Amino acid sequence: MIGFVASTIYARLPELIREFRKVAENVELIMVESSTLEQIAAPMDGRIDVGFGRIRFEDPAVCRIVLRDEKLVAAFPVDHPLGAGEGPISLRDLADEPQIIYPRAPRPSYADQVISLFRDYAIEPRVVHEVRELQVAIGLVAAEEGVAIMPESTRRARSHDMVFRDLVEPATSPIIMSHRPGDRSPELALMAAVIARQYKEWGYDVPASLTEGL
Repeated sequence: MIGFVASTIYARLPELIREFRKVAENVELIMVESSTLEQIAAPMDGRIDVGFGRIRFEDPAVCRIVLRDEKLVAAFPVDHPLGAGEGPISLRDLADEPQIIYPRAPRPSYADQVISLFRDYAIEPRVVHEVRELQVAIGLVAAEEGVAIMPESTRRARSHDMVFRDLVEPATSPIIMSHRPGDRSPELALMAAVIARQYKEWGYDVPASLTEGL
């Protein structure tokens, strides 16, 4: 059973799952949407075997592997003046723009990553909407309700009514795989091998800890 936060769907998780199914035909695979916080407790009580989230946490009851750090970008409605510019845009240029953040709960969450990003540069974001999930935030940006800081992978999800610009400031969000400590199951080892193979094919760095001890 695999737990995932919604934004990892855009970050090539479906492709990883398809590849896993090809090499694990006899494994029953169940996908469960769950927050990163839910994924902390879920492995230990058997509700999930592997989780894919975005929030760093410390808990000895769960092993976590940062698969990669995904670049963050600014998302605008298609006709927004700032969306028409060329090159990266600074967070300071977004200081007065209405921000759409997600998820509203539970916290801490990706929303706190975005708020902290602004505050790291002494900017207090003007938050106008705190929504439940990424898909809603995408829809509100497209509807010209505001702008948002999103993982780069969302570029592929909406191109006809939204535009994206890189940020001047370094900004990333981790994609983290979590599992039970001491899990030596062949299914987990196979999942790690699939991720390592696909990451290499896609040109991503393969974390050494992905296969160490699995």
